[in-house]
Amino acid sequence: MVKRRISLRQYPNLSFTVPNPVNLKKLPKGKTFQINHTRFVLQFFFNGRDVYGIIFKRDRMYPIRMRWCFFRSCEESRFDSKVTIAEKLQPPFEGSFFRLVFPRHVRYEFQGLDFSAK
Repeated sequence: MVKRRISLRQYPNLSFTVPNPVNLKKLPKGKTFQINHTRFVLQFFFNGRDVYGIIFKRDRMYPIRMRWCFFRSCEESRFDSKVTIAEKLQPPFEGSFFRLVFPRHVRYEFQGLDFSAK
């Protein structure tokens, strides 16, 4: 297995802007993606299991959360898993990296991601 380094800072303009929520089944492999939200802008790379990203802009008065969605449409499900990227007034801030690990207790695949500031 060959490990490849990914630098989101080195290629900031090579990301694809994707709608939020994100349908994971439609993402091209090996690319970086950008979410433009009213409260934050972030780029991420999805390797099929984990999410690696960088925060470019953030309103510190709001948290950044992500929900692993069981359904592609990201409608609420009891099978969803919620993760906090950044709490209100807490790091990571602009220019910071984050990593979201696939939940270990889950034995199925998620089909979507939903980023929010609530």
